[in-house]
Amino acid sequence: MSAFASASYWGSRRPKPTLEDRVIARMLARSLDRELAAGVSAWVSGAHTARSGQLTTDRTRHAVANDLDRLIKQAAAPASRLQVTAAPCRDQVRQATDKMRTIAARLRSADPLDPRGIACLRTLLSDPAGPFRTPGPAGALTFALRDVSELLELSAAERR
Repeated sequence: MSAFASASYWGSRRPKPTLEDRVIARMLARSLDRELAAGVSAWVSGAHTARSGQLTTDRTRHAVANDLDRLIKQAAAPASRLQVTAAPCRDQVRQATDKMRTIAARLRSADPLDPRGIACLRTLLSDPAGPFRTPGPAGALTFALRDVSELLELSAAERR
């Protein structure tokens, strides 16, 4: 990566995303979330920067926390034949309920969170073949959420 593109070059004077960047970020949200979750830097493009900002808004954080709560309720309720959305993997969700509640509480808090962790969680939630939706090895969702929890932590340099 060139010095121009690195975060240290910009310091606290990072270029703000344009209106076009923000619109593109909304349109390509899932794709950008996957890239950010995989470790692509927010400084790669204006759209990535805009998406990082969108992920850390109270609105997005609360929506993701509500998604976690909804999955916990669905897993605890009796199976329904008329379910419109993909049903959660009840065993995985039940095993990971405490971790899900902890992450939901962190999302609702005012503490700063790393957008990469939020992007990773959104990617897991939307993956129809992921541990929220499909049976897998015991504890697979718990392990995935442990990784998300670590990714949500901002480094000391990022907190400044």
